[in-house]
Amino acid sequence: MPPEISFDPYSSLYSEAAQHMRSSEIRDLMSTAGRKDIVPFSGGLPSIEGLPKTEVISVMDSVLKNGLSEALQYGETEGRYPLKSALCKLMAREGLKGEPEHMLITTGSQQALDLISRILINPGDAIVTEGPTYVGALCAFTAAAPRVTTIPVDEEGMRVDLLEESLDRLQDTPPKFIYVIPNFHNPAGVTLSQSRRGKLVNIAEERDLLIIEDNPYGLLRFEGNPIEPITARSRKNVVYLGTLSKVVSPGIRVGWVLAPPPIIERLATLKQSADLCSPNLSQMFAEEYINRGLVEKNMENLKPVYRSRRDVMLSSLEEHLPSGCTWTKPRGGLFIWVTLPPYIDTRKMLPLAIEEKVSYVPGSAFFPDESGSNCMRLNFSYPAEEQIATGVKRLGKVIKKEINLYHSLGLDRE
Repeated sequence: MPPEISFDPYSSLYSEAAQHMRSSEIRDLMSTAGRKDIVPFSGGLPSIEGLPKTEVISVMDSVLKNGLSEALQYGETEGRYPLKSALCKLMAREGLKGEPEHMLITTGSQQALDLISRILINPGDAIVTEGPTYVGALCAFTAAAPRVTTIPVDEEGMRVDLLEESLDRLQDTPPKFIYVIPNFHNPAGVTLSQSRRGKLVNIAEERDLLIIEDNPYGLLRFEGNPIEPITARSRKNVVYLGTLSKVVSPGIRVGWVLAPPPIIERLATLKQSADLCSPNLSQMFAEEYINRGLVEKNMENLKPVYRSRRDVMLSSLEEHLPSGCTWTKPRGGLFIWVTLPPYIDTRKMLPLAIEEKVSYVPGSAFFPDESGSNCMRLNFSYPAEEQIATGVKRLGKVIKKEINLYHSLGLDRE
């Protein structure tokens, strides 16, 4: 956890955007991930145990042997064309036809979120997100000081019916964009249904609105049938974000944007001032890794592991959490969203969980107004099955203590 600074002598120098920045609770909690005595449900870390190590070494060896000078040199701001062509093959697996010339390679999809916020948001602009939503997106967006409207999610994703009501209230100042995570939502774990995707596109087209479709987890489906991306239904009104962090490795920092050409041009201009270009070494590694078919191999290794870990977590939650607690049942991805009785504050409860050697992310981290205080996000992709069972048992103990305390004081009836 970063050190607390009681007095900052440089505060008068900071820009208005810097004043609006907020620390991610996930970043603050990452210090617990390195502790061997704590079961880490707090991170969003993928498992890299299934990576084919021999092939990974072989790919990197090939890149360095056959393209050393290129790999270690500056590259194009827009990214390597051969990599973009390879990424189009991955998008096609989900039913999305992409064109390399309409793409920008980014240093992870987090950079894409930052660039998008900087080209689209002025202070006071309206934007729409799901509630809850990805904390990294909130960090990127809120630095520009927008007015954020959140739309609740249920088991079928964003409540598109409530979205229409909110847009009617915003008709004098329409939002710059609607940000959605349609597949295995972070943090909620739910998936936007096919019918709601169609309705969302209709709304965007009728009202001339932009959708930001963030899809880090779509290829990590281990149950059910895939649903066509939102971008496949409307290229004019949708900006698509992808990443290799969850299906290959977060360490290579390869993400991408597929968008209408004018938006790609603006993003590329801003990226040039941010980092000139993404590393050629990572791009060339990713390009060969995809072309050798290793992404598919890695996913086939990951899916049964994730399915099994999810099942262990679900059964452990059923066994150890008291009545009055509910949770989502994801069909892919990395996360489960747990809702506790409304009088429980998971941020205040977190130190007690750390004492019991288990961590999670409080639900308030995923709302711009810090609501969702009785919720938490649990990650099942990173801990081993034995850790998951142990961690949920510890978590159940903490929750039961809190509920009993509130019950004894009569606070659960307020």
